[in-house]
Amino acid sequence: MMKMQNLETVAQRRRRWARGAAASALVATLALSGCAGGTYGDGAAESGESAGEGGGAAATEAVDWDALIDIDGMDFEYSNRDKDASYDAAAATTITLAGAGATVVGDGAVADGSTVTISAAGTYVVSGELADGALVVNATDQDKVQVVLAGATIRNADGPALEVQQADKVFVTLADGTQNTLADGSAYALADGEDEPNAALFSKDDLTINGTGALTVEGNYRHGVNSKDDLVITGGAITVTAVEDGLRGKDCVKIADGSFAVTAGGDGVKSSNDEDPTRGFVSIDGGTFALDVQDDGVQAATYLRIAGGEGAVRAADHALRSEVEAAMTGGDFTVEAGGKGMNPETRFTMDGGSLAVTGCDEGIEAEEVIINDGVLDIVASDDGINAAVAERSDETVDAAGDAAESGDATGDATAEGSSAVDPGASGSTDGSFGAPAGGQEGQRPQDGQGADGQAPEPPEGFDPQSGERPEMPEDFDPSQLPEGDVPAMPEGDRPELPEGMEEGQMPQRPDGEAGADGAMPQGGGGGMGVAGGPMGANASEDCLIQINGGTVTIQAGGDAVDSNGYVEVTGGTLLGASSGNGDSALDYEYGATVTGGTVLLAGSAGMAESFTEGTQPFALVMAQGSAGAKVTVTDAAGTSLVDYTAPVAFQCVVVSAPQLAEGDAGTVSVDGAATEFTASTTPTAGGMGGQRGGMRGDFSGGEQPQGDGGQGRDFGGRRGGQNAEGAQDSGAQGQGGNTAARSNATAGAPQGELVA
Repeated sequence: MMKMQNLETVAQRRRRWARGAAASALVATLALSGCAGGTYGDGAAESGESAGEGGGAAATEAVDWDALIDIDGMDFEYSNRDKDASYDAAAATTITLAGAGATVVGDGAVADGSTVTISAAGTYVVSGELADGALVVNATDQDKVQVVLAGATIRNADGPALEVQQADKVFVTLADGTQNTLADGSAYALADGEDEPNAALFSKDDLTINGTGALTVEGNYRHGVNSKDDLVITGGAITVTAVEDGLRGKDCVKIADGSFAVTAGGDGVKSSNDEDPTRGFVSIDGGTFALDVQDDGVQAATYLRIAGGEGAVRAADHALRSEVEAAMTGGDFTVEAGGKGMNPETRFTMDGGSLAVTGCDEGIEAEEVIINDGVLDIVASDDGINAAVAERSDETVDAAGDAAESGDATGDATAEGSSAVDPGASGSTDGSFGAPAGGQEGQRPQDGQGADGQAPEPPEGFDPQSGERPEMPEDFDPSQLPEGDVPAMPEGDRPELPEGMEEGQMPQRPDGEAGADGAMPQGGGGGMGVAGGPMGANASEDCLIQINGGTVTIQAGGDAVDSNGYVEVTGGTLLGASSGNGDSALDYEYGATVTGGTVLLAGSAGMAESFTEGTQPFALVMAQGSAGAKVTVTDAAGTSLVDYTAPVAFQCVVVSAPQLAEGDAGTVSVDGAATEFTASTTPTAGGMGGQRGGMRGDFSGGEQPQGDGGQGRDFGGRRGGQNAEGAQDSGAQGQGGNTAARSNATAGAPQGELVA
């Protein structure tokens, strides 16, 4: 009860802050107060204005993410019959295909020209070749039908090769040692207003593929395999080429085993049901994958669960994508993407397995990124790990809205239609993935400049020489401002300006020279030390990157670790490097704590940030090297604490290790050149950080803020993450009250046996 009250208090505080900041921003905009006076009030107005423009807060509050997903209610199990590919050939009905016709021996099926229709429960063994025809299952909704493909080739010029119109469940069994093919044409003969069927293997009901044989699917019209209910695969060597999506299951896709080679103009593996919180998931427990697609490699409408399997994914957009949440407990995957390597909106939790992102725009992006175990290796042209405010995609919202207005079929059709991507429209023009979008050679406009590099024109009526501001609009009504309290300003006198600095003048950055012991000024991204607090357009206390265990290695063209909220390191190993001069190896909006684990992050000095607090000592050290340099951190006795080969040039490093105690001396050696430092849990004054002022590193005299200093560490995000101490002590998953249930739902292979 107390926890719920605390969460509600936090939520109310955020809403008041957002309303007050928006009001301050509007007044500041009308009055053009800007930051000419350099006051705390001006800083708050700027922050509020940015948040309003970014739209992150509005998008977050508009979505009830908890209502979109129910992991505990999802069925990740496989029935006994899903896994059992055996059949009684002697008792089965046989269907022999021959050119333009077929012969049926047994009950339950009939051949009519080039169309064979199965109308009853039972087992049907299909062999031979049908040049232009179809195999149709149209039984009762209580019938379970097993279709054994035993060397069958079916091609249909104007419809699906194999179509399930009605059944309780259909099992397509790939007979051992056989090669089978299903192919459709590029144009279907559909009734006016209809957009289904739409796949070479199409089913309106639950569909399972099992066995040890091989199946080639050619989706020349739209999709390769599409089930309007569940798609379950427990075996087989499956090759799919498709104009749009390769493997689709509207309600879910569950893969226990098999090998998959998918080439698609849309998504590789997809589940699209975003109306039922227990549906729309993709669950991978095993199998070998080779996906080469022009949209997302794997896409889930609600939940992406990876508990096993191995392989490679190459995607023009995101490699692994979920509209809500994703978790990895096992498996070994290498991915390359034009967008994100792993991209769930709200949370990615890694409890095991290995994920290598070898090329991408951003490696991992979610509102919360929780690493408890496993191996994560990222190479990104922009940020390595990015905690950003969750947003509901336009595609998903449109699909859900259409479904609500015109029914289930229409909504799903909208989602399907939006997945197709022109192969030439994604990624770079030379066919390579991972290049930053826009700009020339990855350059970004400078702060305060327009796309043409020029500063924007001042508003009409503003005289920059005299400071004269425009009049308020005649129809301006103060009552139209948002309700709520204006954010309270810090108590006490306004801090003294640095010597030689005048009102309205921006402070100069430090020269970047090392201190007496080689350590750079530490603290959050508040090098300016004036306004303090976050100033990013999408700053949110819901954003969290938490490293509790495992091994994380990052090479980033942008920030290596970038959170629009908090960063917490409680254990594991975090190694990373940033090559961007306008970026840093460690970047955050509110604070970064370290209470355990081994950390070495290398980057440029201009935007460098260190931890803001923690129970484990840390240091920001001026030590530079070129790409390929060997970096070694040792204690005072010369014992190596961490070794790292930097993949890019760097100017400084952030270090922390469990072996360091408060005040301990240490050394950072770069190819043998040593720089000494003193480790401390207390950041020093100032800081070399950028413009998003840290909340704990901007205190005179190097003083650390009193209290627990972690605004959000005792709630860990919108849906109840654990704090850093809890995660370290109990191995928490960063998932709050649902930790135990979610661990059971995502851990390892499914439990128990079902019968059908």
